[in-house]
Amino acid sequence: MDEKSSGFQDKILRVAGIIQNNTYISAISQGMMSTLPVLMGGAVIQIIYSLPIAPWTNFLKDIGLYQLLANVVDICNLLAIFMAFAIAKTLGEKKGIDGFQAGLISLLSFLIVTPVGITSKNIKFINTSYLGAMGVITAIFVALLATTIFTFIIRKNWIIKLPDSVPPFVSNSFKTLPPALITIIPFIAIKGIFSVTTYKSLTGFIYGLLQVPLTNVGNSLGGHLLLIFVCCLLWWCGVHGTLVILPFMTAIMTAPLLENIQAVNAGGVAPHALSLMTFFTVIQFFGGPGNLIGLVICLAFFTKSERYKAQGKLSLVPDVFNIIEPTVFGLPVVLNPILFIPFVGLPLLTQILMYFSLKVGIFTTPVVNLQAPVIPGPIAGFLLGGGIGLGIFIIVVDILSVVVYYPFVKVMDKQELKLEADQKKSSNLEEGEN
Repeated sequence: MDEKSSGFQDKILRVAGIIQNNTYISAISQGMMSTLPVLMGGAVIQIIYSLPIAPWTNFLKDIGLYQLLANVVDICNLLAIFMAFAIAKTLGEKKGIDGFQAGLISLLSFLIVTPVGITSKNIKFINTSYLGAMGVITAIFVALLATTIFTFIIRKNWIIKLPDSVPPFVSNSFKTLPPALITIIPFIAIKGIFSVTTYKSLTGFIYGLLQVPLTNVGNSLGGHLLLIFVCCLLWWCGVHGTLVILPFMTAIMTAPLLENIQAVNAGGVAPHALSLMTFFTVIQFFGGPGNLIGLVICLAFFTKSERYKAQGKLSLVPDVFNIIEPTVFGLPVVLNPILFIPFVGLPLLTQILMYFSLKVGIFTTPVVNLQAPVIPGPIAGFLLGGGIGLGIFIIVVDILSVVVYYPFVKVMDKQELKLEADQKKSSNLEEGEN
């Protein structure tokens, strides 16, 4: 078994190494990781004001702190802005140019393609939805394209050269002026092209494409599995998958939920095994999309590398409350080839297990419309109206999540331990030379 396990790990590491060594993929990964302080800060604040304890939330509202904290979290959740800068900065440094300048041009290009609205009183505004999770994939695209163009122009030496007597901070600013102006031209064109379409913006176009395969999904096991797959796949790609599928899952699954509630209130049984709350349970109450509770537990308690152990401990409390951004973008899970299978596959397995558990009567269909995302899973399970069996089921699946993620985490840990050992060896050699 040890030889088989080692062979499995080596194969995954080889594939992961090929993908992660790609300049653009690694820039996305490292750029997202650099936003961890913002994500973690938002997660901690969100936990503070979102605790489902009425006296506590009422107290925060009475002293005016609740809305203030909520506004801070809204700012921290403007992920697209931070990532447009961070990914471009990382990519620029990898390509040997000024990373700060690359990040600045990327941020400018991203804001250019972001639609600007105007109120009836002629007040211009930017819808923050385009700057948050909805705009992440646009931010990634812009960061990669803008930095590539910017780098190409600089390498062509299309720059302004000032005399040596000019202070460096002044000459550096002027030097990149032509590359910056040329870089933003394609994004001005993109904005103009999409503004005259029904999509109105690049981000609107991207989401329009994502919505097409979801419009005719029925309220069936196959439909639920498809939506779960799309949700987790989008999260893995760096898009807020829950936000994308929310309109469809609400439209498709609310009616069965209401019929279930009415039937149970009338003394009958729920006519539909699947509804909005069964779906919400799978994508939220097991540590969020990807059933990440097992991942953070493995990171916190079963890894040896300093980085992953620290990441696990940092992410554990937010993930208990189903807040996944620190893990998804800070680890990151995004575009991580090692974690693709468990992240996308485990929620599908969970949905199938839930469906057949309902069919054989291990517990009943949840009929409480409890869409409170920060309630820890096991607690929510006992409150959803599915019987004590649902709460136990969530605990069992949490344990299953640990088992499923464990071998993949060990692969990552092995890779990171080697990297940390190489870094320590290099550091010791440098100290010896000094």
